[in-house]
Amino acid sequence: MSALITNIQRYAIYDGGGIRTTVFFKGCPLACAWCHNPENISFLPEGEYTSYTPFELAKLVMRDQLFYGSTGGVTISGGEPLAQNPDYMLEFLALLKKRDIHVACDTSGHVPWPTFEAVLPYVDLFLYDVKIVSRALHIKYTGQDNDLTLANLKKLAPLAQVWLRIPVIGGANDGAEMQEIIAFAKSAAPGCKVSLLPYHNMGEGKWNKTNTPKPSFTFTTPSDEKMREITHNWERAGFQVE
Repeated sequence: MSALITNIQRYAIYDGGGIRTTVFFKGCPLACAWCHNPENISFLPEGEYTSYTPFELAKLVMRDQLFYGSTGGVTISGGEPLAQNPDYMLEFLALLKKRDIHVACDTSGHVPWPTFEAVLPYVDLFLYDVKIVSRALHIKYTGQDNDLTLANLKKLAPLAQVWLRIPVIGGANDGAEMQEIIAFAKSAAPGCKVSLLPYHNMGEGKWNKTNTPKPSFTFTTPSDEKMREITHNWERAGFQVE
């Protein structure tokens, strides 16, 4: 039993607090038009990747445990880590739990609810992406509806520590749609920590290395003024913006 992994990033400081080792799993049910890791969309072996058993991967990330301290740990990302082989993921997470390693899970939420129930005993923090509330726009920009994402957040927020991660995409969700996202978050996960992630085009050059067609949309990076405005709106709604 193994999984495809495109990168293991050590000394990461933006993926859940403290110094972390972030594991990027290959394969995601969404195909976000602004994805900065398009090499992780397909579940098929393509491009550069490595394959590890759960034990091999756990052994590898445990080498960094000395650096985690009391605030760091391991972050599973992707792609979509919760869309991987569930037996693999549970075995890997259980090995980390035995070593008392803090685990953060970066997820789009687009998986069946029983998947969250299965990993709850092993995940300390969910970095939960909410990209768009409008169902039609979500389908337009990701290829899938957002029914699971929205429903799962409502169920998850009372049960676990959740940190919302909101991509701010100029031309997609930085206007009226952002207000809808704020309103939804206020009802589903009030008062939690929020990270606002301005769009960048660093993933542009990666699309031609994959078999995933590059979307034809054009997005822009929001201005500093726009980011200040959006930050203020989130804070006014009672959220702590990081």
